[in-house]
Amino acid sequence: MLKAKVKVSFPKAQAVIERVGLQKGGRVQTLIDSEIARGCDDYVPKDSGHTRGSVYVNSKFGDGKLIWDIYGNENGRNIWNDTRENVHWQDAPMRGPFWALRFWNGGGRERVIREANALLKRLF
Repeated sequence: MLKAKVKVSFPKAQAVIERVGLQKGGRVQTLIDSEIARGCDDYVPKDSGHTRGSVYVNSKFGDGKLIWDIYGNENGRNIWNDTRENVHWQDAPMRGPFWALRFWNGGGRERVIREANALLKRLF
C-alpha cells in the first residue's frame, strides 16, 4: 500500500480579492460605481441638471461611495427625500426622490450584477 502526503496551499484571501479586482479601488468596484451612477441618471431630478452631473464631480469611482450634491442649483430644496404631493418633479414619475433605491429596485441590481460578472469573465 502506497501512502502519499499532499500539501496544498491556497493564496491568502486578500491576494485573491486583489487579483480579481474586488478590493476598494479595484476594477470591479469601479465598474459597479460607474454602472450605478449611469443607471441612476434617469431617476435623478433635473431642474438644472446640477444634481445629475454632481455625482461625477463629487465621487471617486472605485471607493464604493457615490455622492450627489442635493442642494446645488435645485432651487435650494432637499431633493433626496422630498415626497410632498405638491412637489411636481420634472419628468415624473421616473425622476424624483430616492433615485438610487428606485434604480436598484427597478432592475438596477440585476444590471450591476450582470456587468460585474461580464467584467470578471473578461479578466479570467
